[in-house]
Amino acid sequence: MLKDPDIILATGGGAFVSEETRALVNAEAISVWLKAEADILFERVSRRSNRPLLKTANPRQTLEKLIAERYPIYADAHVTVLSRDVPQDVVAADVIEAVLAHLKN
Repeated sequence: MLKDPDIILATGGGAFVSEETRALVNAEAISVWLKAEADILFERVSRRSNRPLLKTANPRQTLEKLIAERYPIYADAHVTVLSRDVPQDVVAADVIEAVLAHLKN
């Protein structure tokens, strides 16, 4: 899929944790990390029951553990954009701006 020049590929958080996948994505595309604070993430994931990694006795603690483990890995993305409690189009505009800035460098 990464060979297609006209694609935006959204992976799950676990995909980028894989060293092989991360290397492939970073070699073939511009990787973007939509970084969010724990409170925002917890509020978002609490709306759905389809998060198997959070089906634990203490999902908030599990989320914070995943953040501690994964955020240093996610930092390998080419671009980081802060996801916050604003309309999606605002964050989408931030992504476009950040990718364009990355391309200029």
